[in-house]
Amino acid sequence: MKAGRLLAVARKELIQLRRDKPTLAMMVVLPVVQLLLFGYAINTDVRHTPTVVLDDDRTARSRAFVRAMVATGFYDTVGAVRDHAELARVLRAGRARAGVVLPAGFAGDIARGRTAHVQLVVDGSDPQTVASATNTAASLSLAWGSRLAVERLARQGVHAPAPAVTLEPLTWYNPDLRTATFIVPGLVGVILTMTMVMLTAMAITRERERGTLEQLIVSPVRPSELVAGKIVPYILIGYVQMTLILLVGHLVFRVPVVGSLGLLYALSALFIAANLALGLTFSTVAQTQQQAMQMSFFFMLPNILLSGFMFPWEAMPRPVQLLSQALPLTHFLRVVRGVTLKGAGWSDVRVEVLWLAGILAWFSVVASLRFRKKLG
Repeated sequence: MKAGRLLAVARKELIQLRRDKPTLAMMVVLPVVQLLLFGYAINTDVRHTPTVVLDDDRTARSRAFVRAMVATGFYDTVGAVRDHAELARVLRAGRARAGVVLPAGFAGDIARGRTAHVQLVVDGSDPQTVASATNTAASLSLAWGSRLAVERLARQGVHAPAPAVTLEPLTWYNPDLRTATFIVPGLVGVILTMTMVMLTAMAITRERERGTLEQLIVSPVRPSELVAGKIVPYILIGYVQMTLILLVGHLVFRVPVVGSLGLLYALSALFIAANLALGLTFSTVAQTQQQAMQMSFFFMLPNILLSGFMFPWEAMPRPVQLLSQALPLTHFLRVVRGVTLKGAGWSDVRVEVLWLAGILAWFSVVASLRFRKKLG
């Protein structure tokens, strides 16, 4: 692949974009309008929340409490942690959404008729998880306390002054439970997907309809160089849109950026490029820009519904979860929310990065193979 030919295709694409005033306006206006609309309008019960256990009591009574939580169907224990530092790492990396902390003396307090305390730490970057996990745990603790109080009454013949178990909920990353804090980072991925896939899906079909595809056919440009040349200008446009969304989100909705912006921008290149390669794949299939547009819109609905943007990914059936892993947005949502809200680092998101790299490689190869230097 020669850089000169690649840059020539990229320069040609930029010139065409500069002449297309409606498209340029859409690139700037559409992200802002969608951000303001969704940020204000979207305000969305989560079962099987991945939960880790910090059991400092290590008694039959503490283990029974954990089993009672799992029996509700709202929690799935995915492991145990040794201390609060490990609990923080697991939540930050997204391997769990909640952590239940049982202090030393939990069983002893219950045996002595004292109030036993349980702490529930919840990942506040997803308000839907917070509400479901906290409400269910509070109800369970109250029911447990009431049952134990009745047992003491029957056994001792005295009135129990307080529930035997109380829950102390603690929300991390989004303590105010603001929906915008959860929605806006996700909108970075949604809006980039909408614009990147749509614009590049029309790239080859636009050449065909304008009669300029013949120039590419007789040129020495290889299919891989054409694909790369079409992608490069839109990566730059994607960064502009991403910056605009983050800036408006911070100024209008007060969404924090806790982690490294440099890391986020570096990892975003994979996501933007993966969507562009997907759009180019659509472009090689469609015969007209209208067909390309229809394919893009057809792709957007499952992309939004299955990626975890609007509905909790953990609540989806297992086959649907497996299908959603093929969507770039599924993995980028974990990256952008992890970095902006939790301060996640490279080690926390490396699995998602590998998925994005694999998706990018697959669609780049497919787009290159489908493009033929001849009229379709």
